[in-house]
Amino acid sequence: MSTVSKTLLFFLLILNSITAYSQSAAITIDGVFDDWDSSLTTYTDTNEALSGIDLLELQVTNDEDFLYLKIKTNSEFDLTDDLITQELRLFIDTDNNTTTGYDIQDGYGSELGLIFKDLYAHYNVVPYSQIGFTSLKLRAAPTVTSNEFEIAIGRHQIPDGLNPLFTTSTIKILLKNDANSDTLPNEGQTFSYTFDDTPVTPYTPIELTKSNAEHIRLLAYNTLSDGLTDVDRVAHFEQIIKTLSPDIIGLTECWDTTAAQIKTLFDSWLPLGTANGWYTEKLGGLITVSRWEIIEQWTSITRQFPVLIDLPNSYATDLLFTNSHLHCCDADDSRQAEADQYAAFILDAKSPGGVITLEENTPFMYSGDLNLVGYAQQLITLKTGDIQDTATYGAGGPLDWDDTDLKEENCLQADLRMGYTWRSDDQGFPPGKLDYIIFSDYTLTAEKSFVLQTEVMPADRLAQYNLNEFNTINASDHFPVVTDFSIHDNLNTDQFQLTNSAIYPNPTTDVITIDLKVLNTYQIQVLNTLGHVVLTEHITATSTELNVAALPSGLYIISVQNSDGHHMIHKLIKH
Repeated sequence: MSTVSKTLLFFLLILNSITAYSQSAAITIDGVFDDWDSSLTTYTDTNEALSGIDLLELQVTNDEDFLYLKIKTNSEFDLTDDLITQELRLFIDTDNNTTTGYDIQDGYGSELGLIFKDLYAHYNVVPYSQIGFTSLKLRAAPTVTSNEFEIAIGRHQIPDGLNPLFTTSTIKILLKNDANSDTLPNEGQTFSYTFDDTPVTPYTPIELTKSNAEHIRLLAYNTLSDGLTDVDRVAHFEQIIKTLSPDIIGLTECWDTTAAQIKTLFDSWLPLGTANGWYTEKLGGLITVSRWEIIEQWTSITRQFPVLIDLPNSYATDLLFTNSHLHCCDADDSRQAEADQYAAFILDAKSPGGVITLEENTPFMYSGDLNLVGYAQQLITLKTGDIQDTATYGAGGPLDWDDTDLKEENCLQADLRMGYTWRSDDQGFPPGKLDYIIFSDYTLTAEKSFVLQTEVMPADRLAQYNLNEFNTINASDHFPVVTDFSIHDNLNTDQFQLTNSAIYPNPTTDVITIDLKVLNTYQIQVLNTLGHVVLTEHITATSTELNVAALPSGLYIISVQNSDGHHMIHKLIKH
């Protein structure tokens, strides 16, 4: 190229260079994008006729610790996999000097080139090196397919141990999809960003104790290969669980751990002072722990363990809890089938008959290591009831009692603006959200939630909660995920008052009295756990006796409906 041509190209690049007016911002990497408002630095690509994934928009901001980027495309894909064909790369000219780094496009000398699906980056400094995402302190969300992703890169990293990553306040950024040669910005243009060091509002750490003693604390915890019976790790679990003091716990990866072993640990760590102590039940690698009696359980859905918990009378309801550990890694078809099964199970529970019949408006929650690293449809099904295999599992439908979607609780780190629940720096993948809590928000309110990672807690917070810095990393590669729930107190407004009726004795061996208090005409039905009506009686009275001696031992539902069509439900235990 002649000197005249080079000079002309230089001036053309200047004319087509976009320098962003920077604005620092408090961004949370959680796969929720409401903190990315239009005031932040935004580069919008020109409309193009492309096959495959089209890069549409890039937003950039920063705080004291991270450079943040948000990518938007025309269709969904998996950022760290080629599940949907993509070869997305992010190039950063970290010293704003075209003569250093890799000549990826006119106007760029890229020191850093990230290849997302291959889980590494080129570090084009002297000497050149290939680096992992851990050395960049890279965080990204979501872990499932999406057309939007948010990414954080540490500002103060020295990826190769020699060369600091960002050596100037201004950088240039380029996105490229090598699968179809789409770039943002296009050839002949550059996009510069200057860090803004205006401090952002500090993150307020989440208090680890309950705000209200009546709240029900749920803990979801992947124990990593029987961690609770590993002599080298159990002490870390003890400190964590004592600090969190949960009421209901869904433990996963308890393959060779028995329910009795877990009961012994909990009775020692958190003694209840009751005759039975903690209740524990196991299915496969799932162990469910409850301070209240587990009165029913179902084993019909794969890698998911629903149980009915008999809450104290002060809550005026039972609770359905499902502990889950869906198939891992690239088993998208298996995970979708499992999500379909859960949706069908809840739809069955909401209606008489089938495998399960719940009392109307029974609160329910679902948690566990869901391994959601592929198609987003699996999470959509778990929340909306959008069953994919309708031939096998039925038509699907809204899952909550009011025929709306279930709610996914956005559990954030207690001490960081991050939402990841898993971290293993030696496995290549950036930290991700694998552990979820989903629930009926018609019956429950999530009052507080958090993810505990002791390694990022300051010393005063560790001392406050009697924790050690490396408790969580030494216990498991998953972090404990916590949500405190309150139960809505108006769930039976369309039923006649439960407090005005009584069934006794309960449990029973033969005859029960149903005291209805008010004179009316009633239909009384006894249903077994399959939802089959096993006994029916019609009365006009204030009370009646019912002989159930001929029924097998087990749990039954007593359904009573008056002449106005109002109904109530009691559970009955037959010995």
